[in-house]
Amino acid sequence: MSNERNEIVSSVVKHYGLHVKEVIPNNGIYKIITNDNKTYILKKVKNRGVFNIYYFLMSQKFTNFIMPLLTTGNHIFMMHDNDAYYLTRFYEDIDYPLDKKLMDYIDLLHKLHQKTIIKKHFDKDQFNRLYKKKLKRLESRFQLLDLFIIECENKKYRSIFDWTYLTRYNDIMYIKNVLVKLQSQIDTLLEELKLYDYCIIHNNPSIDHFVVTNEHNYLISFDYSTIGLKVHDYVKLFIDYSEYNIDWLNLITIDEVSSFEFYYFIFNVLYYILRNIDITFLSKNNQYEAINSLIHSLHVAEKAVDLYQKYEETKLAAETSN
Repeated sequence: MSNERNEIVSSVVKHYGLHVKEVIPNNGIYKIITNDNKTYILKKVKNRGVFNIYYFLMSQKFTNFIMPLLTTGNHIFMMHDNDAYYLTRFYEDIDYPLDKKLMDYIDLLHKLHQKTIIKKHFDKDQFNRLYKKKLKRLESRFQLLDLFIIECENKKYRSIFDWTYLTRYNDIMYIKNVLVKLQSQIDTLLEELKLYDYCIIHNNPSIDHFVVTNEHNYLISFDYSTIGLKVHDYVKLFIDYSEYNIDWLNLITIDEVSSFEFYYFIFNVLYYILRNIDITFLSKNNQYEAINSLIHSLHVAEKAVDLYQKYEETKLAAETSN
């Protein structure tokens, strides 16, 4: 066993009173197996604010998370080499179809959001600081994309990536038009927004942060959690898993999402997709990898736009029937 693992074992024995049989390191996380064949996970604390999140979840009777174990000194973390670590029980995850698991995960995110609502005045200044930054970055990104189309059109010899970009440029302009409309809708609704249901958001959503056992489902890895807008938990999920044929519109709107929140969700999906289209990098990268990256990004954007249009149609139908 390495010196580092020996030192970790000594700290775990000292602070938790466990009889350690084996330590398995994996990217800064340690799986610890004891003599009585119980398994634990030891993680370095990235943000000590996570403990406030845990206590808040406990106070709201949200039980679908794994609370860190207390040390022999009744602390929620131990210190080792000037770093804080916390220990949790390890639960073996059940493997089952990913589309169903994704639906169960989103359902548990709903529960997290609804259990931790804090209704208060909407902080427009804080929102606008981040929102305006994103708008400026989008403006810069579109300027760069426009310059590259001019460069492609004026090249004597075009690469296969240049040709692909030329044929897909209209898709990028369509996304731009959708973003202009979304900005108008967000700005209008923002003026009317007074109170807002803030809540705990996981803020690092991934199917890897969802553990299913035969008795309980758990959200794990709350290191980046904060109090914020619930739709932030769906942006990365949609970008990463949009190819799965699940009812995204229903799964998101069932979380009592307002029109303002839904428009902001679509805005963020398109924003991060466009940020991923780094034309300077792609144009100098392997041609086929660059093409694949561009086409995939635009495909996800197309799905987001389809979701937006479906939402608008559903909303219009509801208003017409009333």
